Amino acid sequence: MTLQYDQFIESLSNLHDITAREDAEMLQVVKKTVVELRKVGTITRKSLAVFIQDNPQAVPIIATSAGLGQEQLKNQLRRLMGTTGWVTLARNNSTQLIEVLDQEFDLVNHLTKDINKTWALEDVLLERHLWSHRPGAQSVGQGRKVENEVEEIAKKLDLPYTMRTQFEGRSGETAPCDLAIPNGSDALIVVAMKGFNSTGSKLSDAVKEIEKMARVKYAKQFVFVVIDGIGWLSRQADLKRIFELWQKREIDGLYSLKYLDQFSIDLRDAAVRLSLLSVE
Repeated sequence: MTLQYDQFIESLSNLHDITAREDAEMLQVVKKTVVELRKVGTITRKSLAVFIQDNPQAVPIIATSAGLGQEQLKNQLRRLMGTTGWVTLARNNSTQLIEVLDQEFDLVNHLTKDINKTWALEDVLLERHLWSHRPGAQSVGQGRKVENEVEEIAKKLDLPYTMRTQFEGRSGETAPCDLAIPNGSDALIVVAMKGFNSTGSKLSDAVKEIEKMARVKYAKQFVFVVIDGIGWLSRQADLKRIFELWQKREIDGLYSLKYLDQFSIDLRDAAVRLSLLSVE
């Protein structure tokens, strides 16, 4: 596929039709968390510590009661506890984790109010309004739109893959990727998937990840990049850096959602060349 930069720019789409509240998988996780949380009874530091030890995936969900989004939670845990790994903290050090979240952000009080409150429509709309003004509040849903589309292609091709991991390239160097085939340690194909409607430093961070992927890959590895979202229109210097990697053949393919059919063809061709798929 040959595209001019202007053609690629024109192909970028608005990702706002996918939002976190339309995420069916996350909805089930939240529902399960609430059901289990109601079984706890009185919310205290001690009862929450026991709860998250049994349900470590609930940490970022209950943290929203204290106003912490996922990225904010990571940043605060890094600052206060020296790690962003809430799953490990919940399993091995749940008492201290809850103490920190309660001491710093009044988690027990906020969560008690939320679980006992009868929510009206105005409450829901206010919460959505407040969260929509938080930095990065929409980026998870937008990025997941791109991830879901690419993951579906990998599934249809029946390729083994690992999501959101590190892959090993030449000389044992590693780089982050959003999808590795078949896995990070034995990666033959890696994909970066970056969907942003909003702008900010996260787009520059995404470019740095992609540049590192291109830098560490060895000759027989394929690096594909799928990006979309109108946020890139405000960061065209960053976008041009990715486009130039493609022009210089330092990455093997660059696609927006409009060109996913071509991505599917190229991914299959790469998998055949690497003997991951047989020729039909």
